[in-house]
Formats: sequence, structure tokens, C-alpha cells
Amino acid sequence: MIPFDEGEQERLAFLYEIYKRSAGDAHQGIPYEVLIDALGFDERVTKRIQRELQREGLVELTTVPQMTTVSRPVMDHMHRQHHQQTIALTPQSVHLLEDVIATRHTAPPDHTTV
Repeated sequence: MIPFDEGEQERLAFLYEIYKRSAGDAHQGIPYEVLIDALGFDERVTKRIQRELQREGLVELTTVPQMTTVSRPVMDHMHRQHHQQTIALTPQSVHLLEDVIATRHTAPPDHTTV
């Protein structure tokens, strides 16, 4: 398991938000705009985190194809939807998060803090 220090709290929040919204399903992508809104990070920060995690193989960025009618692209430009990006966890990151969550829930309480 990879430990998360204070400097990686944003990354953990990023991964955990995807995990929550996808119900832990590595095949379930979350719309990128929804993730940005949910985290409340600046879009540049979100993009930086996404790129780092993608390089490490922890998330995947996909594009949802535009709507089609009878297997052809919709030609009405007024109603055509833009390509939407989604972001999903990889199976590796799902296991990592499950380990982190299990560790946090099974750790003995710290009685030294007041």
C-alpha cells in the first residue's frame, strides 16, 4: 500500500471522490465537470492532479462519443452534444483506495490526543 502524506491529501480527495461517485466500479466514468465542481479545486489544480494520477496508472480519461441516430452522427448542430470527458479509476486504484479505507476504519483509536 502506498502511504499518503499531507502533501497528497488533494490526490486522495480526488481519487476518493471518483470512488464514491462510481460506487467503486473501475468501469464507471464520472463526468470531468462534475468532478471539478464536487472537489471545489481550481480547474488547473484538478487537471494537474488528473495528469499525475493518469501517468501513474491510477485514473483513465475517456471521451463519451456524441449522440448518434441509426449509427450516424447527429447533423443538427443546434442539438448536437459536445464530446464529454469522463474520468474513471483503474482497477489498481480501486484496490488502493479500498486498502486505505479499510486501514482507516480498522485502525485503533488514538487516545493520545486531547
